[in-house]
Amino acid sequence: MKKLLAGTVGTVLALGGLGVATATPAAAATQYVQPSCNSLNVSLDGYPAGSTFTLTLDGETETATFDGSHGVWRDLDFSAPHDWSVVVDAPDGADGDFSDSGTTTPCDTDPDVSAWVVASCGELVTSVTQYPEGSRVVTTIDGEVRQDTSAALAYWGTWSLDWQVAHDWSVVLDSPDDSLDRTWSGMTEPCRFDPRLRVDVNAYCETLTVSVDGYPAGTELAVRVGDEVVGEVAIDESGYFWGEWAVDGTAAQAWSVEVDAVDDALDRTESGLSEPCWVPPTTVEPVTPGTVTDCAATPDDVVLPDDTEAISYSRTDRGIVATPSAGYEFPLWGGAWEMDGDGRLLLRWRAVVQPRCDLEVVSVTPVCDEGAPAVDVVVSPPSGADAGTLEMDWVGPNEGYDDVVYGGGGFGQPFTSRQPWPTFVTYDDGTVSPSYSPEWRLEDVDLLFGVSVPVDGGSYSRYHRALWEDAPTADPCADDPGPHFSVDVSQRWIAGKLYFAVRVLNEGDSTADVSVETPFGRKHFPRVAAGASAYQAFAVRTTEPVEGQVDVSFTADVDGESVTRARSVPFWLGG
Repeated sequence: MKKLLAGTVGTVLALGGLGVATATPAAAATQYVQPSCNSLNVSLDGYPAGSTFTLTLDGETETATFDGSHGVWRDLDFSAPHDWSVVVDAPDGADGDFSDSGTTTPCDTDPDVSAWVVASCGELVTSVTQYPEGSRVVTTIDGEVRQDTSAALAYWGTWSLDWQVAHDWSVVLDSPDDSLDRTWSGMTEPCRFDPRLRVDVNAYCETLTVSVDGYPAGTELAVRVGDEVVGEVAIDESGYFWGEWAVDGTAAQAWSVEVDAVDDALDRTESGLSEPCWVPPTTVEPVTPGTVTDCAATPDDVVLPDDTEAISYSRTDRGIVATPSAGYEFPLWGGAWEMDGDGRLLLRWRAVVQPRCDLEVVSVTPVCDEGAPAVDVVVSPPSGADAGTLEMDWVGPNEGYDDVVYGGGGFGQPFTSRQPWPTFVTYDDGTVSPSYSPEWRLEDVDLLFGVSVPVDGGSYSRYHRALWEDAPTADPCADDPGPHFSVDVSQRWIAGKLYFAVRVLNEGDSTADVSVETPFGRKHFPRVAAGASAYQAFAVRTTEPVEGQVDVSFTADVDGESVTRARSVPFWLGG
């Protein structure tokens, strides 16, 4: 009776095909995708050479290959929704694969169209931008129409007012598009002082500047910071003064400017607070919560990190959003965290919700199929699993990626299938080695099975795993009478051209007739000697990936009788 163990070690990728390619991991790659009601902005950085970018917008697809950085900006019709998707594919073995998609929400109004009115005690200003032809602006002050004019694309109007009295005013903007019609109205307040008598103060960081204009000669000024008088001056015949003083920029400072004119009616005091110097935000890193692995785990089981004065955390449908407080910022690269706009970071649920469940393996049975050793595998598919998504690896005692002895022939297999037996060499001490590496001695070989089932639209996956102890390492065809032969397929480059090579080894003790048929041609080999091979390299006249099979017919004498066996060997050429 076999013993079936289930555990929580992560998926071990199956190794299959004609070869395995590896690549050095790329530098940290970053992605920024910002859709709005009237634009789509994509910025990529830190990618290795050969990375590909695919943008699909309203069904139209564009692709680019890039090295380092790449960006696109697309203006969109603001009045309609737009379907979009972004896919970034880094070269094999490099980090940076990324995908995102969505649908924009239409703007209520055209963001490029604007109109505003500012009414002060001494002035009325109207601005209109990007309005359609035929739009009209009507300005009325104190019951009198001051202007009635067309406004196409851009308009600017300024009206001076008597600063000593209040004024009733209105501005009517009439557009051919009724949704753009606007009306403003109100009543101005009298100014405290004649607007021509200007006192302008700029108090920022470590500098306080004072500019006074229009006052009569002899007007005295007193400039204070806190309770300290930092400047006392008198305006000369020019009527103009400008001065500058140093202030403490680490915090807001109270300031005042007192104007003392000969005419007491012109006296005034302006006051306020300075704006402290800008301080670069402090870089902080979000806390990644612990991963939940219970079979029934969901995003609700993830415990959010505690909010701090620097970072707050919130739970969303997409994952956990970390928001920096004022004065703080996140680094451009946050490991599993990705940029989410407005300085936020997003940790998708798949990074911390990784349920691990037991997988039921019904049977693993070695069989001899017409002289070809094989293993029949029957696994109960977990609920929600798609057909052809089983992963199977022959592994050593440590069960890790580096301990994979044989892959299962691909990254997705049926739950009930016949797999080729991968051939082992057994020694007198009970250890075994894979036939391709006799020096690799293993005391134990098991079969590791796994299948990932997407949950909630793929926001995370539930991984089902089982370890079948004591994988069949004895040749199921050891007692088979024959004829015995093996088939090896590979790709070869000869003089810069791609060839598909087939080698059939006669493993019996009599001559054999061999026929080989491939998608690239066929070949018959009469009287192949015992221990010899039939070999043919077929020219591959395509650059596209090819998936198919090689059909081999092998005829030889077995105990005085002519016996024919056929074998089909699948292959895949990467183009």
